[in-house]
Amino acid sequence: MVYYIQFEDELPAVDLRRFLKESYGIAPEAIYVGRIGDRSADDPRPVAMFTPPDDGEEFGWMLIGDTELADATGQGERELAAALTRAFGVRALVDDGSLFPDTWLLVSTDGSSGRVLVDEDAAADGDLRIVHALEPIRGEPQLTVVSPPDWARD
Repeated sequence: MVYYIQFEDELPAVDLRRFLKESYGIAPEAIYVGRIGDRSADDPRPVAMFTPPDDGEEFGWMLIGDTELADATGQGERELAAALTRAFGVRALVDDGSLFPDTWLLVSTDGSSGRVLVDEDAAADGDLRIVHALEPIRGEPQLTVVSPPDWARD
């Protein structure tokens, strides 16, 4: 996947579809909303999928897309996440590009971003819970910043 953006809170699907239409020209019906397992194999391939979390998951709302979404937006994953977090006032997590499964890039509601560490045990169950930041994030002054361990340094 080119895009795997996880939102802390729900973005209303109708508003997300409207934003993607107005900002990038993506037809609302090209955004599948629902659980992936509920989608029929015969349905047309969507440009993106917006899926709800399992009960109690933090950062469980996911926008998933591939090259069609990249072509339509002309933006990378972090840039699209920043546009959406600013528009909807909801934080997001995206892959930080490292080899470490417990480090992510937090995108704040002001569009700023920085690396964070998530709880390893919760993440193993698919639930992303921020433990602390690994670097200062302009839009997240309340997060404690702890220098990353040697294994997590780039």
